[in-house]
Amino acid sequence: MNVFAYYDYRKYLQDYYEYRKSLQRYFSYRSFAQKAGYSSSGYYLDLIHGRKTLTPQMVPKFIEALGLSEREGRYFKLMVDFTHAQSVESKQQIFDQMSSLLPRAVKSLTRNQQEYYAKWYHVAVREALSVLNINESNLQELAWFLNPKISVPQVKQSLQLLLELGLIEKQEGFYRSVNRTLTSGKEISPLLVHQFQKQMIDLGKEALDRYTTARRNVSTTTMSVSAVGLERIIKKIDMFQKEILDIVQSDSGETMLCELNVQFFPISKERTDMSREKK
Repeated sequence: MNVFAYYDYRKYLQDYYEYRKSLQRYFSYRSFAQKAGYSSSGYYLDLIHGRKTLTPQMVPKFIEALGLSEREGRYFKLMVDFTHAQSVESKQQIFDQMSSLLPRAVKSLTRNQQEYYAKWYHVAVREALSVLNINESNLQELAWFLNPKISVPQVKQSLQLLLELGLIEKQEGFYRSVNRTLTSGKEISPLLVHQFQKQMIDLGKEALDRYTTARRNVSTTTMSVSAVGLERIIKKIDMFQKEILDIVQSDSGETMLCELNVQFFPISKERTDMSREKK
């Protein structure tokens, strides 16, 4: 079991149990509890399902029972902290520490994934290759195609990164996008794309001045809703985005790149929250 392949300790514990059970049919939650020095055989299952959290006092016991090395143990402890962290900032700090402990090959992939989401134009360059025929002879064309335009060195940087990530390849002399996604795990993806989303929101603000209403659609609506209404609206937005993707997938003869930012979020506390604060 490679602990470095995980970012959520609950998922790691779940897979570890299944792996050990496949090797030793008599392996059980009770036998692990005895090895780790705690009494409740249900504690392990409670951790997996999120009913309980692994406390700092229990972490060393689990590291020993799991048979982790010193480096693996440090990673496991950080993984526990990462899983429990609440804010994006604290998750990022812990994630950086975890990355420093990763084996070289895994660390390289993680670093490249971070770089991919760090600059908005990496994603745009990848999509532009579906519209333009680009190779080393006309990189300037791609640089000027984006709006705001980027430099030729930035184009080269993007192409090199996309090649290393396996997101593009050379086909008949031109760079083409490969239909695949980054495999970073669902708990890591939001962390990596956080800064990317901020950049795209900033581009959305600039679009108000850069394009006429014939080329953009930006609107704002402030409303009061119930908790049930909020949930229904979020589901409706999800359905709308899926419909947009259906249009994109069936589209042909693409001539430009577009960005869709959908923003829907509270701008107040919930009344029930205020009631609890007053007590």
